[in-house]
Amino acid sequence: MAPLKNVTVIGASGNVGKPVVDALLKAGFNVTALTRKSSSATFPSEVKVQSVDDSYPSDQLVAVLKGQDAVINLLPPMSVEQHNSIADAAAEAGVKRFIPSEFGSDTTSPKIVELVPIFGNKTAITNYLKTKESSGLSWTAVVNGAFFDWGLHSGILGFDLKTNTATIFDDGEAILNATNLSDVGQSIVTILSKPEETANKFVFIQNIKTTQNQILAALEKSTGKKWTVKNRSAAEARQTGGQKLGKGDMSGIPDLIVGGIYSGEPAADYATTRGLSNDLLGLKEYPLQQLIDQAIKA
Repeated sequence: MAPLKNVTVIGASGNVGKPVVDALLKAGFNVTALTRKSSSATFPSEVKVQSVDDSYPSDQLVAVLKGQDAVINLLPPMSVEQHNSIADAAAEAGVKRFIPSEFGSDTTSPKIVELVPIFGNKTAITNYLKTKESSGLSWTAVVNGAFFDWGLHSGILGFDLKTNTATIFDDGEAILNATNLSDVGQSIVTILSKPEETANKFVFIQNIKTTQNQILAALEKSTGKKWTVKNRSAAEARQTGGQKLGKGDMSGIPDLIVGGIYSGEPAADYATTRGLSNDLLGLKEYPLQQLIDQAIKA
């Protein structure tokens, strides 16, 4: 397969998009940000910006994707139809590699999808991509667990860095697989640099495999303070999140996801059940205290 150098990123201004774009630029890729016409997002001067109507119409997508080697779709996977339409346009435009909005838990596990039903959208999108292989559009899906640095700072992992308060789910011993956003970006660079080795497959990466109790101990060491601890049930979080989402309240998604992350389900530990692609993608695991100290300083 010829080198993949021209890359379009959809959702380039988001939490994942920014480090992905930074990594691609640093590696010398030609990066285009595909935005909605209503978007006011700004990008580095090296990034070419192409805009389409907010509904992402197929004819406009095909026009802007011609001449592109790869598409990275980072839009929230709430609409399977929308994501499949973008894949159709990529295939019609002659794009060679499509990276879907996977980035998270192991959705190849039926048990994980059962715990967090909205992950079924990701499964449906990837299954649709498999039907496009015969048209010349290959794909790679990235499973990176939680975004470790972002998860600590946002509080979604259960730790409030401002108030030194931890919300521990169940006994705090559920396995957490996680990756820093910068290494998620680096994984994309290597996938596009090794197109044959990464074609039509899931890749599994992590910087750390740990537990909430271990994170709490590292945070107390790094901050030099005793943290306040609250307790919550992972099952209750999933139930609460699911009820909110069932009523159309998107604020239920974090509860649903964190309840899945800390479910304690053995299938959630993809490093054990699937194995890691770290060596293939040139990524490393790091000591927990090192990652915690870096997050605190940031």
